Amino acid sequence: MNNIEEAIVNTRAHLLSLRNAAGHWEGELSSSALSTATAIVALSLVDAAGCDALITRAAQWLITNQNTNGGWGDTTISKSNLSTTLLCWSALSMVAKHRANLCPDEIANSSAPAISLTTTFTLCESWIRESVGSLEPDAICRAVIARYGKDKTFSVPILMTCAISDRLGPHDEAWRRVFALPFELAAFPRSWFGAIGLPVVSYALPALIAIGHARFHHAPPRWWNPLRWIRAALWPRISPMLKTLQPSTGGYLEATPLTSFVTMALASSEYTGARALMPAINPI
Repeated sequence: MNNIEEAIVNTRAHLLSLRNAAGHWEGELSSSALSTATAIVALSLVDAAGCDALITRAAQWLITNQNTNGGWGDTTISKSNLSTTLLCWSALSMVAKHRANLCPDEIANSSAPAISLTTTFTLCESWIRESVGSLEPDAICRAVIARYGKDKTFSVPILMTCAISDRLGPHDEAWRRVFALPFELAAFPRSWFGAIGLPVVSYALPALIAIGHARFHHAPPRWWNPLRWIRAALWPRISPMLKTLQPSTGGYLEATPLTSFVTMALASSEYTGARALMPAINPI
């Protein structure tokens, strides 16, 4: 038996040994700073008062699980990365700004001494400066775009979250920094999607529709641009697709980030369908 065959045999034996008494495997998803941050923003926009306890607990969790270098990774054992750190920075900014029932400088943690939000932001912003070069909105946008290139599946939702949380400058300027997504393309037959070149992967179609409409709502094309009138005319036809694409459980792909991005986009553009997605959002 060579080394590769031995490795395969040992790996198989190890996997089989991990089964429980019933003969199958059990596991759980890692707690995620990315999911927690996006859920905070979505729930805050849709029903901050009704989700007060949930948002507070989620914010406490983010603060407690900040990496020592000031950033956050996708999970509690992940290295800090720009995308998740920007999302956590945005989420905690919303908590600090809109939660009048919390002390403005700290969030009490029942299992540890109060952790200063000022300290959290100082560490976080130091990490962002080191990674990006500054906290200037244009610098942040360039860094996010460079991270993902032509694929807007993740870059646009991240920039949208930053805009919603006032991290990309004044409202009009912030939303102009978010790429306009051609949500009108969703009106074409699904079989055409490969040919028309969607700027996002196919499973992110709900995000294309919701975020594209949010960008259109906040920063529409000039009145003389035909896209302004085309998108406005097609929205009543396209918006029902969000319900058609939504599974019975409520969560798109059963994924908190995707569901949260869709929810916050709809809520920011004052679309009533956002509330229907709330039960599917799990912050931690």
